Order: sequence, then structure tokens, then C-alpha cells
Amino acid sequence: MDSGLSNRMGRTLDELRSRSAHHLSSKKSESVETIDLSNAQNEVLRPELVEFFKTTVEDKLTGKAFALPTSDGGDRVLREALSSFFNNYLRPIHPVKREHIVLTAGATDAVENLIHAVCDDGDSVIVPGPFWHGFEPILKSRANVNIVVAHPPTYQNYDNYLLPALQAAYDFSAEKSRIKAVLICNPHNPLSICYPKKALVECMEFCQERGLHLISDEIYALSSLKDSANKRTPFVSALSLTEPLVPEGAVKIDPSRVHVVWSASKLFGISGLRVGCLISQQNPQLLSAVALLTSGHVNNIASLYLSSLLTWSQLPTLLALNSERLTESYRLIAEAFQQWNIDFVTPTNGIFLFAKLDRRARSAEDEVAFFKRLAKHGVVVAPGRFFKGVETDFGWARIRFSIPVEKMQEAVEKIGAFLREE
Repeated sequence: MDSGLSNRMGRTLDELRSRSAHHLSSKKSESVETIDLSNAQNEVLRPELVEFFKTTVEDKLTGKAFALPTSDGGDRVLREALSSFFNNYLRPIHPVKREHIVLTAGATDAVENLIHAVCDDGDSVIVPGPFWHGFEPILKSRANVNIVVAHPPTYQNYDNYLLPALQAAYDFSAEKSRIKAVLICNPHNPLSICYPKKALVECMEFCQERGLHLISDEIYALSSLKDSANKRTPFVSALSLTEPLVPEGAVKIDPSRVHVVWSASKLFGISGLRVGCLISQQNPQLLSAVALLTSGHVNNIASLYLSSLLTWSQLPTLLALNSERLTESYRLIAEAFQQWNIDFVTPTNGIFLFAKLDRRARSAEDEVAFFKRLAKHGVVVAPGRFFKGVETDFGWARIRFSIPVEKMQEAVEKIGAFLREE
């Protein structure tokens, strides 16, 4: 029977099914309780967030929450709270104002609609690999935009190779004129490290010289780990670099082409509320376009909750608690991996550990088989081949540690038992 689906919907389904096949098959075949470390949810603050939500709804909910959202960028109270939050924590050169912000249904919604606003059908966006695999179906099928992957030569010291990777991807592109933007994730997913200020400035200059937009996805900002040894590269927001302090003669960055995407989902562990935003400080026409594209995407209950959270007097304490709990769970798995001589990229900011779990993998098939066996032992991770990184280096996985420490200990024990059998 003809389903009537469009060709692009068919391609999207094929893409999403192939990426979820590993996870779904492991769920169906499991004979033990499975711990899912493959997704990107942060669970460490959920007890506190549940209590705060109950108090917020009881004390602040009014009939206005059931009205349609405004179409000029979203709830004004939330945008005011966000502007204050960004000014306090992201250290922008120019203060972020309410009118610089458009609310979206999470970071994915912001990226999709921003790409739609700056690209035409068939245009391309350069994305440094490895990158979150969800970008591919979003840009290819939903926005009808191609991805040009900027491959790094290695995962270790990855942050040093941003500019050479971008230059190679651009220079070898068959249609340079169709490239309209560069999309980076800082702090990085899946590597959980930050780009140095120098690399970010070089990236901005690369975009400026070629007339490209720079989209900086900063969804993992402020999810810092507390190990002092891991503070080698602090987080620097693109908002703090639109007028970089560089030597005379360097390229001046056009701030109308620098855009930041942020969401509360990873920092506060509220992925299910689907609330995020686009920040663009000197491009009102772009903001108006995205506001029209996303009008009504964010529900008012989510706006009420997040605005209350961002203005809460105990917010600094909550952020510190988030870092402490993430660090505690990270240390458990990192110490185990060091003991087992498993290579990994040392994280500084984020919720993932990117590790070479299968040291014997020589192909994508080897990698798939290994992680399917691990899933049968009760732990599901995200295989590295989904992230378009170093093409000939197999056996890597993205493993989240943003779960309570007791659950993390159980996961480590399951992984250890599995590796001993391999």
C-alpha cells in the first residue's frame, strides 16, 4: 500500500532507523536490566528539580499560562530572565538584551530554523566532526541542507585542529559558493571539551573571510567538571568574541553573522520541557524570521518554570551541585578506564566520556558487534561511528556519566564484567 510519504520523509525515516537500530535491538534482546548511557539526558538534579517545579506551579501559575505564546520572540519574562543569566555567566562583550533572544523548542529547534533562515535548498553547512548525529537528519532531510564534514586527524588534542579541518573541508568542496555557515558545538558533543579562545577567533575569521555565518551551539556551557587537572581550556562563549582582542590587521568579525544557540535541557536536566533559544545581537531581520518560524513552539508552562529557575536565589548553589554530581560520576568511570588501560578524551565541560572501548575493532562491523555484546550485558552506549569523526579509527563510544553515582557504579561494574569476558 502506498503510504503517501514524501521522498524526504522516507530518507529521514531510513536515517533515523539506522541510527536507532543498535539501541532498539539491544533493548529487545536484553536478559538483564539495562543501563542506558547512550542518550544525552542529565539526571543528576532531578530530585531538586521536581520539588522546585511543584513549588513554582503552585505559587506562580495563573490563567495567562493557558494563553497563546507571543509571536515576537516568545515569553517576555523568560527572555528577560535569559538575558540576565547570559550576562552573568557567558560574559558577552555587549550585554544581551531581551530583543536579542528568540525562544525555541530546545536547541534542535533553534538550529533547524536558523539554518532554514540563512540557507536555501541544496546549500551546505560545514560541521566539524565528530558531531552529534542528530544534526544530519535535521539538516539533510528537514532543512534540505547538506553537511560538509570537517574531519579531525585525531580525537586527542582535537581542539587544536579546528581551523585546518575547516580549511580542508572548504577547499575540497565541489561547490564552495553553496556553503553558507559553520556549525560548531562548544563545549563539544561528544568530546566534552572546550575550544580555546584562539581557535574560536580563528574560526570566526575563517567565516568572515568567506562570508559565512557562524552558529555556536553552547548547550553544554556551565556543565563544568571540578577536577583541577581538567581545567586546561576554560569555556569561552562566542558572545564574548564578536570584537576579539587580536593584533592590528586581523579580520574584524561581523557580529551580525555570529549566532549562539542555548537550551536549558543539559545544564538543568529538563530535556522533556523542550525550551531553548537563539541569541543574535546585531541581526534583527534574522531574529524576526526565526521568531515567525518558531511562533508558538514553546509552551507557557515551560517558560514559567525556566524563568523562575533562572531567577531563583539558589541558582548558583544548584549549578555548583550539578558540577559536583557530574564530577563524582565521571571520576568513577574515568578511574575504572584508567585501571583497564582504556583510552579516552579527558572531558572538562559536559556529560560524556568519549572512549575507545573496543581496542581490537578494525571495521564498523567489528564495532557494531562489540557494542551489541555490551548491550546484552546490560549497558547501552552510543557507538562512535555515528558521530562522523576520525574515519579509520573504530571502537570508540560516547558514554554519558550524567546519572546518579550509585547507578554509575552499577554501570561500571557491568562494563568491567563484560570486558573481562572479551
